[in-house]
This record gives sequence, structure tokens and C-alpha cells, in this order.
Amino acid sequence: MWLSLRGDNGALEAGAFLERGARGVTSAANVHSGDWDAVARDDNARTELWEALGELDENCIRLLGIPEQGGAADAAEAALQKAGYRIVRENRPPSPSLQLPATWEGLIHTVSRNLRSNWGRRQRGLERAGTVAFRTVTRPGEMAVALDAFLELEASGWKGKAGTAILSDLRTQRLYRDFAQVAAARGWLRLHLLELDGQLIAGDYAVSFEGTEFLLKTAFSEPHEQLSPGLVLRGRVLQAAIKEGLDYYDFLGGPERYKLSWASQLRPRVRISAYRGAALPRYAYRSRLHPVLRSSIGPIARLARDRVRRLRAGSRR
Repeated sequence: MWLSLRGDNGALEAGAFLERGARGVTSAANVHSGDWDAVARDDNARTELWEALGELDENCIRLLGIPEQGGAADAAEAALQKAGYRIVRENRPPSPSLQLPATWEGLIHTVSRNLRSNWGRRQRGLERAGTVAFRTVTRPGEMAVALDAFLELEASGWKGKAGTAILSDLRTQRLYRDFAQVAAARGWLRLHLLELDGQLIAGDYAVSFEGTEFLLKTAFSEPHEQLSPGLVLRGRVLQAAIKEGLDYYDFLGGPERYKLSWASQLRPRVRISAYRGAALPRYAYRSRLHPVLRSSIGPIARLARDRVRRLRAGSRR
């Protein structure tokens, strides 16, 4: 579902992709797209689009992963409240990013002393283990073989065992393969590959667009975990981004530890759920009962997550 706003001359002023289902309208976002927002010519056009959304004949509207900065979330909430909706606004995990300096030295000397020392030590250790090669695939003609190698690497570890690797689902595989073709054709694709003695041991599936590199997927060889190939790769990738002249590096996703060690800022995100009419009982649950249940079950859930992490860590050794 495409909601659009056009000016008197027919030009597009604002638009948003949404999904309409039996339980209402939801932003077209899922686990593969942590951020979601409308596109708009300016703030006034964006506000008009949110007002148009509120005029739809829907009892429930859910907007997932809206960046809190810039006023988009506030404008959406205000427009939906004006349309008679009851609002539940929830914080979502923030997304890390990094403003890139002009030189690698300018970056490596701003991170923690521990990270700086660790990266240098792991880089030297990898070079002692064999012949190290780092390359970035961007062209359509080179993409297919490199992408196959990356996807096989990702599926070789715990993601493959858990069924969450890209190759574990045909629809997910088609999504990432098709997007890679489009991105390569438009000059956006960045497949970063780190090899040891000709074997792929770490890789990134990323895109570069409008001065920012976006990390979509990353993987490393678990049998080589003692060499920290993921850490070495991250430094090499950031070096390449700086050399390319990019301004930002966006890790996307949530605030995982390996991202936070490099990131210079966090992008807050929120989920806005709007209810009216027949959906008001769901509002009562989300605004009153759900927070109570979450605070009660939270400690149990954390114990379960810790248990899963320990099992995963054990499988990587």
C-alpha cells in the first residue's frame, strides 16, 4: 500500500509504504528493515501525509521503527491524536552510527585505547597466520561469485544452525540476491571480503549511498574465531569507507557490543501504535496490562536470553 501526497502540479510531495491487513495498517517494515519513515519534500508535506494517514478508515495503525530525531515521530503522533486515536509510544533499541573523520588516523586515535590496541594486535596476528587479503566487490560482473561465498559463510555458523541465515529461507535469499543485483547496477553495493590464504573468513554485505555506508549483514568463520576476523574486518571496512570519502558509517540494527565499540552516536527509534473504535481494547492492553506483564516477565526473559547466548558461545568454541 502506497500512501502519497501530490501538489497541484501532480508532483510527489510525500509518500509512505504501508501494509493493510485484517488488524489494521502497519508500516512496511520487518526484521530486515529496522528503520522506517515517510519521505517528504519538507516538514509541512510530511505533516500533511500523517494527517492523510489519520483520515483512513482504520481502527489500528502501527508505525514501527520511526527515528525519534528530526521530529517525524512527534509529527506522526500529533496527527493521529488529532484524528481521534489513542496513542501508545514505545522506545525501540537505538541504532549505532559513526561520523567518519578525514583519515584513518583521525578515527583510530578517537576510539578507546583497548580497541585501538586490540585491533592492531589482531591485525598483526592474522598476518602471522598466513597471507591476508581484503577486497571490496562493487561491480555486477563480479557480484554473483562473491555473494555466493558470503552467503555460504553466513550459513556455516550458528545462524545456519538456528535457521536465521539468509540461505535458510528462499524468500529472504531472493530479497538479498535481487537487491544486490540492483545495488551493484546502481553503484551502491559494497561486498567486503577478508581472506586468509585464499579462504573467506569474514565478510560484509553493505551499500554506499549519499555519503553513508550502511551495514546490512556481516559474517565470520567460526573456526577462525580465535583470530578475531570480524574485528579485523571492521577496521578494514572503516578504512575503505574513509578512503572512499564517505561521511558516515551506519551499523543499522540494534546496539550490539561490536558496533558500540566503534560507534560515535546512537539513533533513537520508537514504535507508535494508534487505536480507536473497535481496537480500543487493544489500546487498554498495550497501555496498561502489557507494561505490567513485561516488568514481571522481564527477568525470566533475560535469564532465557542469557542461556541462549551461553549456548551459542559454547557452540562457537
